[in-house]
Amino acid sequence: MYSLLKKVITEKDIYRQIILLEQLLNHQKLTAKELAQKIATTERTIFSDLQLIRSYLPKQWELETDSNGIRLIAHKKALTNDIWEAFLPHSVSLQLIKQLFLKKELNVTQFLTENGISYETLKRQRTKINQQLRSYNIKILLTAKNARLIGDESAIRIFYHRLLLPFTHNNYFFEDYSIHEEHYLYFLEKELPNELRIQAEQIFGICWFFINTIRNKAGCRIDHFSFAKNDTLFLMYRSPLKKLYEKEGIYLHTEELFFAFFCFLESWNYNNQFGEQIIAVLATDYSQLLTSATKTVQEIAEEFHLPQLVTTSLTENVLLLLLKYAESPALSKQFQLEYHELINQHKDEHRFLYQIGLTLFEQLPQFSSSEDTTYFINLFSLLTQQAIVSIRPHRKTGYFIFQSEPAWKNYLQQELSDLLGTRIQLISIELSQLKMLTIEPGSFIISNIPLDAPPLPVIYLSTLPTKNELSQLTELTSNTYL
Repeated sequence: MYSLLKKVITEKDIYRQIILLEQLLNHQKLTAKELAQKIATTERTIFSDLQLIRSYLPKQWELETDSNGIRLIAHKKALTNDIWEAFLPHSVSLQLIKQLFLKKELNVTQFLTENGISYETLKRQRTKINQQLRSYNIKILLTAKNARLIGDESAIRIFYHRLLLPFTHNNYFFEDYSIHEEHYLYFLEKELPNELRIQAEQIFGICWFFINTIRNKAGCRIDHFSFAKNDTLFLMYRSPLKKLYEKEGIYLHTEELFFAFFCFLESWNYNNQFGEQIIAVLATDYSQLLTSATKTVQEIAEEFHLPQLVTTSLTENVLLLLLKYAESPALSKQFQLEYHELINQHKDEHRFLYQIGLTLFEQLPQFSSSEDTTYFINLFSLLTQQAIVSIRPHRKTGYFIFQSEPAWKNYLQQELSDLLGTRIQLISIELSQLKMLTIEPGSFIISNIPLDAPPLPVIYLSTLPTKNELSQLTELTSNTYL
């Protein structure tokens, strides 16, 4: 389900039950033995958890158990989020996170009474939650009288955006406020003049709209940070954004207004179709960024011998990435915390992309306050790899050397090709042809027979491949684009 949500649930039994529910949602039917194996518990515990889950399920959902196994049945108009809306309130740790989202300060005595727990229990849960909050540079400060979140307000909102994005359409976290999603959609589709309209990730932006609104209503204001008050894009979108939040009774000024603009900018999709006015502004007011993006793409095209790269949207994508950093390096540094687990560089495999991304970042003086370039380079690398794959679809070649009955061999090759997807070109060859291969970077061999001194890495499969072997195969062939 939702990785961050599970991390802040401190109750072991509720965590286990959520994992169990995930398994039932992802599989048509499972036996108690299979469930026990998947979540590392006993069959007796499974049946006990199922009994409890059955009592929590909303009326549109039903647990069915028979001799063939256990399945979760969705009736007419059943929504998956309804399960979580009914189930999650039973986690005290999640209740604490929710209340701290809705209020600047929490009355601890009242919270303990409402949830029927002791102060010592709450302290233990606070300690566990703080371990997960550490990477966001925030924590829960707890006394016998009150509890509150400490850290930059922008960092607090970034944490909640990461946590609540899957629940944007769910009333569990937003039930106490009447926030209108249609206001944001109307803003995107109707209120923005045609020349200012862009393609945006709607749910991403709507969740920011909800969070900024609620935190403002709770009296939790954005901290002071430096930003260019006369920035051209900010001035273009300032008035429409201000009117949008005023519909919810929120009047944004200074830092709050720029933060709302920055959240909106973060939702802009790559491979975007910009209007003429935006294109003109980017070319004139952000010419330094555009020049740097154009020069960088040209260098990549020359390095990989792909002149077509300059005709893709890579230049515009790199410009947008630079723009998101240039608008506020301080906020960019914080925003990268939202998806810090996506940082997964392959410096050895993509040495050129790493180096050219680092050079691009360091040559722009406004980025000097951002000490960690890791996230920027990772996003830059992803955008570049996506553009290259659009030109050169087969990023790797796998040579299929298999000794088996011809019909089975042919069938298995087709199945493996479907499993690996279009980014892998699977070519069947005979063992005698191996010495004649022209070795290409990233190529590999799939075989069911031992190979002496092979010229390429070999992934061995059984004649009848096992699930573990197939899982390892997909893992080993999907860790890089180039």
